Amino acid sequence: MPARLLLLLGLISALGALPGCLFTPTETVPMGARRVQLEDFTTSSSVPQGNVLQVPGEVVASPEVVTTTEATEIGDTEVSVTRQEIIVDQPGIGAEGAYLGSIDFDETIKVGVRWPVDGLVGQINGRPVFAAEFFLPIEDRLIRMAADAGPEGAQRAIISLVHERWMTFVNSELVIAEAESGLNIQMQQGLFAWLTNLEEEVTAQRGGTRFGAEQSLMDDTGMTMKEFIEQQRKLGLAGQLIRKKVEPRSIVSWRDIEQVYQSEYEIYNPPSQVVIGRILMLNRRDAERIEEVKTAFANGRTFTEVAKEFEIKDDGEWRTFTLADQDVDSLSDLKEEVRDALRNLQVDQATVPVEGRTSTTWYSILGFIVPPSRPIFEPGVQLTIRNRLASIRYDDEERKYLDSLRRRWVNDEIKKMELRLIDIALRRYWQN
Repeated sequence: MPARLLLLLGLISALGALPGCLFTPTETVPMGARRVQLEDFTTSSSVPQGNVLQVPGEVVASPEVVTTTEATEIGDTEVSVTRQEIIVDQPGIGAEGAYLGSIDFDETIKVGVRWPVDGLVGQINGRPVFAAEFFLPIEDRLIRMAADAGPEGAQRAIISLVHERWMTFVNSELVIAEAESGLNIQMQQGLFAWLTNLEEEVTAQRGGTRFGAEQSLMDDTGMTMKEFIEQQRKLGLAGQLIRKKVEPRSIVSWRDIEQVYQSEYEIYNPPSQVVIGRILMLNRRDAERIEEVKTAFANGRTFTEVAKEFEIKDDGEWRTFTLADQDVDSLSDLKEEVRDALRNLQVDQATVPVEGRTSTTWYSILGFIVPPSRPIFEPGVQLTIRNRLASIRYDDEERKYLDSLRRRWVNDEIKKMELRLIDIALRRYWQN
């Protein structure tokens, strides 16, 4: 072997024997570096119940639910296929789409206080129910209830409000789902055309430009154009379905009006009344005045004149009685001797003195009150009764229809979702 080759091999062997040379990686440590510990990234609050963490809005914001409807052909039949897509926003990455309802939800977590963040509570007919979306419209009221009422009162008020809001929410979702399921291709096209025209009208009324209309809507309603149009779509579908299913069952017949009128006859035909006057004097104390009153009546003075002259309370006006057919005999609250004295008496004429063991009394008919009667054929009476019956029947038929939708669409999970929302509300807003 040549001497030059032997020298090269010996050099390589010597270098390979050195630790960290050639085949061992090296690490460069900057000047002034120090070792980092876990405590460098954490700290404790020095203030009891102090704010130590802010939850960004994108963490608890509800995802957007995108519904698309497409027409497709299956054989010779054209059908409509509806798909729903939930777009979830990833914190630190960005939103794939807009939030559902543009929910602005930024809560402050305090030391030692649990704040449950529950996104998807359940589904109603395939529609997701999110806790943040559900509590947003009533959150201010829940906070105020927890602050103003006592512990027990606040608990009852929160449960009642969540239940009321949940019933309204479920009913709304049921009606909208039922209305959407009944739309055919032509109806969907008509609905789309109506919403397009509505958007153009709103844009024209609010400045004429898309940007101006968006800003105006946001200032007035807190909704974007897309959210406003979606709200109008739901209102239109729900209103049309309710009118179609409920109003035909709320018809009020003439027979119904007659029955109510007869049952409330005295309301529309109130009975006459009679105003009775009385002058009462004690025999032992007012003996002289009694004789003077007798003399005054014997001279033809009226009852009112004598009552004013002798300063009787309320000028002698005593009581008002209901009178049947202007017959004094129907005044069962008066003694028989008083009714006999009032019979065939003229207005403001005094009776003969009714003398008792301790007092002497004069009575008089001061006037009749005859309220006007309202017959059933009066248009105002018929409209009043009809509108009241129609409102009662409409509410009753609407309740029955919503109950039928519940039986058809909603499963047993509906109560579990309500209890879950109540539990979240109490743990969030109610301090025991």
